[in-house]
Amino acid sequence: MKLITLNTWGGRALYPLMAFFRNYKDQADIFCLQEVRNSTQEVVNSRHPDQHLHGSLFDTISTELYNFNGSFAAFPEDLHKMSVASFWQPDVKVKTIDNFVVYTPERPQEIGNTIFSARRLQYLVVESGNKEILIADYHGLWNNGPKTDTPERIEQSLKIKNFLNEYPGPKILCGDLNLLPETKSMRILEEGMRNLVKDYQVQSTRTPLYRHYHNPAEPNFADYILVSPEIVTRKFEVLPEIASDHAALFLEFDVE
Repeated sequence: MKLITLNTWGGRALYPLMAFFRNYKDQADIFCLQEVRNSTQEVVNSRHPDQHLHGSLFDTISTELYNFNGSFAAFPEDLHKMSVASFWQPDVKVKTIDNFVVYTPERPQEIGNTIFSARRLQYLVVESGNKEILIADYHGLWNNGPKTDTPERIEQSLKIKNFLNEYPGPKILCGDLNLLPETKSMRILEEGMRNLVKDYQVQSTRTPLYRHYHNPAEPNFADYILVSPEIVTRKFEVLPEIASDHAALFLEFDVE
């Protein structure tokens, strides 16, 4: 099975983003995406002026991935909010697709370029052979500062880890976790899991579109794939295409 995770950057680079999906839709079974909206352009423009976000990004990706099934993890209280989404080939046997809120800030704000927002984790349980695999897609808390430990991020990691521990089978956690590799928050998530970004000695998960890309004081890490011991990694790589300020991560895997 082949999985790609990508923070879409809200569709700011829409043309290369759609080209990316065209190029990889025959090479991936599952896409796990972050920074997706399923809104109207009018609402997005009013909330985020001059940010060049694409309001109906989920629908636009759905049109490009027309032969895939898709699910957007909406916030029922505000359907215009940013969230995560997944797409999967029709021959992928999805037993469960669901999502839940991991963390909600005391003072949420999603206006302009300041997005202190609630975060949902979306997960799929898929069949591979005679095994069922949990695939979790998450976009970690952002605080307009370094991706270091905070009490909120520690709490976030503990909640995610507790959820993963409740699932007895093979599992994958992927997405833009907004964490640096050496943080306690990452170590909590890594317990009992392999961090492929570390294992493969990845030097960056960002692209030149990232505003701090050329600043040596700003580590270029945000995106990860973590796998449980039952997941056999056949191939893992950071894809070269520039379709966002984040690089896409590719995983080909089997299950023992």
